[in-house]
Amino acid sequence: MAAAASLAIRLTALVVVLVVLCPTASAAPKGKQYKVGGPEGWCVPPKVDKEMFYVKWASSITFFVGDSVEFVYKNDSVIKVSKVGYYHCNETAGIGTGPGPRDGKTLFPLDAPGFTYFASSNLAHCNDGQKLIIKVLDAEQRPPASASSPLEAPTEPSSSQAPPSPEPGPASKEHSSAMGGPFVAPLARAMAQAATLVLACLI
Repeated sequence: MAAAASLAIRLTALVVVLVVLCPTASAAPKGKQYKVGGPEGWCVPPKVDKEMFYVKWASSITFFVGDSVEFVYKNDSVIKVSKVGYYHCNETAGIGTGPGPRDGKTLFPLDAPGFTYFASSNLAHCNDGQKLIIKVLDAEQRPPASASSPLEAPTEPSSSQAPPSPEPGPASKEHSSAMGGPFVAPLARAMAQAATLVLACLI
């Protein structure tokens, strides 16, 4: 009985430690980072597909506040533009950023819901389809991270389900007390809570 009680206390302490050290178990899922254009990166699309190239890429992804988009390019540029700048390709300086660099990588965090617009600051490239529109959803709409079902503590069969058993002798009663007796249910609950928190931390 003493051993079972001690084990139950230790498992309860483990649950408390996991709750303190594993805040991610109840936190919202982290944002994702997407490379614009996939493996090809940010470039002038093929002429036959210039109107739909980046529309198709963006339509395959659901963007949420907290995500980010990375533009990878060479001898080109990317700027954040207004809706008018997106449709008319008439902006050469980004919103709050000035002209974009000519080579490298540029990361834009998606920090507000709604439509966000990007384009090459080279107006000819923009007119050739090198522009992107993204619809960003509120972070609260992000589906929760998949998690394993919580482990359930074993339950004892009810008296209506279990066949009657003979009254245990003194030796049997002694063995039952050594196995934990009244501590079995709390012990099982503590083990289930600890296992659930460990699984949540690993996700």
